[in-house]
Amino acid sequence: MTAVRLGLDIGGTKIHGVAVDAADPELLHAQIRIPTMRGPQGVVASALQAVSQLLEAAGAVAEPVALGIGVPGAVGCDGILTNAVNLLIGSPMDLRGILTAAVGIPVTVNNDVDAAACGVARWLVSRGETPDVALLSIGTGLAAGFVLDGRLRRGATSLVGELGHLAVVPDGPLCSCGQRGCIEMYASGRALERQWHHDGPDPAPVAVFDAADAGDVEAIAIRETFLSWLGTAIRIATLAVDPAHVVLTGGVMRLGERITAPLLERLGHDAHTSPFVASLRLRERTMLLPADHPAAALGAAELSDPESGRRR
Repeated sequence: MTAVRLGLDIGGTKIHGVAVDAADPELLHAQIRIPTMRGPQGVVASALQAVSQLLEAAGAVAEPVALGIGVPGAVGCDGILTNAVNLLIGSPMDLRGILTAAVGIPVTVNNDVDAAACGVARWLVSRGETPDVALLSIGTGLAAGFVLDGRLRRGATSLVGELGHLAVVPDGPLCSCGQRGCIEMYASGRALERQWHHDGPDPAPVAVFDAADAGDVEAIAIRETFLSWLGTAIRIATLAVDPAHVVLTGGVMRLGERITAPLLERLGHDAHTSPFVASLRLRERTMLLPADHPAAALGAAELSDPESGRRR
């Protein structure tokens, strides 16, 4: 039998699951994608379905020894999930306890961006880079995960990385967190949807960038605001923890070079305005995670190992 660790990245629309070798985390035995059923019962049912399909894909010789979950929401050290609004979970939920009882192996639950940060750190190591990274996830909102000197920084109250809820414009639009003018009201998928109303089939980020490329003045202004505040988020993360790398991921970043090219140009231009800004080397530190890299699922599998934080 081959011992495997399972990792699930549970998103609002899909679950991405992986089975990795327990002795060699670089060895991927299987991966699956299935739709997410939302709500407390739906999330549990979806997770169990994903586990079943992973084990079937990994083969009869695979023996699961642990399950790691990455989930959008705040997760305490006790495995209690809160604020998982994208999953339609409004009350605290003992996701770890429920799944442990159901699958019969140890289960860990972590915030999905934290899990992705761990997956990205391992990806950096595979490239010969230092596992010291601020991961910025730009999707519906904007959040960060930090692996510093090879260790995941969880924070005293599991709220580390909520950069999107840094209020920067006192009279700005009302954010879902109750504050006004948060960064994610300008640099996120939600921000682009708020500012650009369209009836087409494409998601708002694609529609805005298409319209901007076509010369629409309003779309150009929205794109410039997005890029400016994303650059500010990168600067804040860099000044806060001085990571070796800033890696960008998330649904909006599927636009790829349509974002990174003007963003890096902007970061380079900003460096000419101040010797201090130039010393931050923002352009050199910043990179895009490949769109097909299952960082959150791999990170969730790694975090299912209690020794993971001490092995990098």
